[in-house]
Amino acid sequence: MNPAVVKYGGFVLAVLILVGLDQWTKQLAEDRLATQRPGIFSHNMVLEVPPEHDGSTLKEYLVDELRFSSEEEIDEIASRFTVTEEGRALTGATELEAGEVIEIRHREVVVIEGYWDFQYTRNPGAAFGLFADADESFRRPFLLTVSLIAVFVILWMLFTMQRGQWILYWGLTTIAAGALGNVIDRIRFGYVIDFVVWKLGDDYRWPTFNVADVLICIGVGLIILEMIREGVAEHRAKKEAKAES
Repeated sequence: MNPAVVKYGGFVLAVLILVGLDQWTKQLAEDRLATQRPGIFSHNMVLEVPPEHDGSTLKEYLVDELRFSSEEEIDEIASRFTVTEEGRALTGATELEAGEVIEIRHREVVVIEGYWDFQYTRNPGAAFGLFADADESFRRPFLLTVSLIAVFVILWMLFTMQRGQWILYWGLTTIAAGALGNVIDRIRFGYVIDFVVWKLGDDYRWPTFNVADVLICIGVGLIILEMIREGVAEHRAKKEAKAES
């Protein structure tokens, strides 16, 4: 097979798969998490009661629907954060009707207690909240321009890379996928959906991020690794040439 087809075809296919993964996880966060940030944004989780839960209590339905939430979390969601479509507060004992629409105003998922949560947020800035407080008339076009420039730089590096530089190849691929994943969000919404929280108890918390941010970090790490590998190889070659002379 033509090496150019393998290089560019593999790049495009891998980018599409990784962008699809990023967008899928963000859609899950959009559908299954809820956050209220007064004065900033409100995002509810909207559910329609299915026929099999006609006559069920709210708690019974939520136990079946929110499978990654503990019983204590479900009790709190049912008693404090669930309302009807019209805004009427519900309790865990409220009986539901099939087709009824309810809204959950707050839901997080604890992956590892005290260390790792899934929490929905919206980031109008760059990775890890950079430029989030800048004026929107500057921030949005600036970030879109930077992202497009980054894509062109990646394509140029891909075109000029040498055969056998597979570490660089995958570094460029993951950066391109991450950048494109966040660009899609900025074009669609004007912000990026973040949902992964890493923390150490209540004292230390890494800025909320998403799969696209992870891909960019992996890509940067791979490029640094490639630079180190090339530096070591060049140093070895010079040392061998000096020894032969």
